[in-house]
Amino acid sequence: MARWLVGLVLFSTSGFSAAALAETSILALLSDEGNITPQSLFLQVERDYPGTLSDFEIDVENGELIYELSIIDPKAETITEFEFKAKDGHLIRQQVEVLETDDRDELIAVNLMNDKSLAFSTLVEKAMENKQAYILEAQLDHDLGISYLELKLIDANGKSKLAFDIESLRPLPLLKWD
Repeated sequence: MARWLVGLVLFSTSGFSAAALAETSILALLSDEGNITPQSLFLQVERDYPGTLSDFEIDVENGELIYELSIIDPKAETITEFEFKAKDGHLIRQQVEVLETDDRDELIAVNLMNDKSLAFSTLVEKAMENKQAYILEAQLDHDLGISYLELKLIDANGKSKLAFDIESLRPLPLLKWD
């Protein structure tokens, strides 16, 4: 029993240090000034492709930072997924699919943004006002009658999340957590 408990403690401790190491590694990649920022990529994609950005996340492949984005085009009833290299903004992959029922919540949020003439980049900028953090994920969603942007951020203090109401352009304190 004692060996099992010691093993569990060692495993748990190594898991925490591995998580901290992974956060440090991602933070180092995100803070590399050689990469284009997600916000710059948002502006480029909004200019170059039809539809509204609805989702963003980062990925690391072979030590290289990759930006993954989705655009919903309500008129064409499609969702387009993209992968870009963070180093130079080079398009790696683009895949277009027909909107499905599980895309409904994002579509509701996209339609509200379009009704308000809001761009994803503008919404992210407003949500991150006075925040000194890097974006890990940003996604439009609609739940409980509220359309919002959910952001997952990271800084030297660790990860955090926040939600930002698209209608009122204010943080949602009930959905804000650290």
